[in-house]
Amino acid sequence: MSLLVLVEFKARADGEATFLRVAKALAAEAATEPGTLRYQWCTTQKPGHYSIIEEYVDADAAETHNHHVEPLLRELFGVADLVSIQFFGALNKYLRDWSTGREGVTVNTPL
Repeated sequence: MSLLVLVEFKARADGEATFLRVAKALAAEAATEPGTLRYQWCTTQKPGHYSIIEEYVDADAAETHNHHVEPLLRELFGVADLVSIQFFGALNKYLRDWSTGREGVTVNTPL
């Protein structure tokens, strides 16, 4: 079963140009990953807020993605705040550990 991840970020006013550059670089990197099924950035109705729809073949592919783009993710989190993240699917240990106790995280597991 695939893992669907919905994330919302708020770019800081002084970092929005960097945020957009890094978001495009992340999408380009994700396009080369065999375990990434979908990686689509969207604007929202709120100024400075952006959402991403990520879908991976499984949680291990999501973990591989995060390790692959770690420098870009660090840069992104340097100019934006995580508003929320929703996981739909089974998480592996890496993602369970990452999400435990983190504000704004919702984990939806299959029945």
